[in-house]
Amino acid sequence: MKKSFFSKVFVCVCLILILSATDLFAGARDHDGGFFLRLSAGVGASETIFDDNVMKYTGASSNTNVAIGGGILPNLALHATLFGWLIPEPELEVLGVPLPTDESVMLSAVGIGVTYYIMPVNLYLSPSIGIGVLSDDSGGSTDNGIALDITLGKEWWVGGSWGLGFAGSFGYHSVPEKDMDVKWGGYDLSLRFTATLN
Repeated sequence: MKKSFFSKVFVCVCLILILSATDLFAGARDHDGGFFLRLSAGVGASETIFDDNVMKYTGASSNTNVAIGGGILPNLALHATLFGWLIPEPELEVLGVPLPTDESVMLSAVGIGVTYYIMPVNLYLSPSIGIGVLSDDSGGSTDNGIALDITLGKEWWVGGSWGLGFAGSFGYHSVPEKDMDVKWGGYDLSLRFTATLN
């Protein structure tokens, strides 16, 4: 199984390198400042764990990330980032025992981030850190905590100002439960389609 997984990762990396190599000869321009807007959405897997595995939600999730800011140096943008995920039908475990639930779980976060482009291949790295909160269908929510998103993406120019592509992301959160000295924490992975105006 591990061999199969690494084979798939190797094939994906090779495809990205081949597709990126085409930009070396395409005369792709730089990200030269100005207004910056990146819209991205996709799917992935998320989890959040309460107080050292007392309670755990896991499942397939939708994932969004919106970055709004401006270029501060060639190929470098500074931006506000709105990001998060939603598990519509999570798997719930309490003390290791699976329990039925029809309650969606969502992480919402706002923060600050940077995006650095490696040109002319138009690959980018975009870390963001901010304040996040967990909530559910019943209206319950946690206190504010820390949320992190690290995105690695590839785009192709479409016209003079837009780039379209895809990105993979890794996320982490650690948020305190309301009125309790314990926290929810967990990770998420996603694959997103992206559109950037710059």
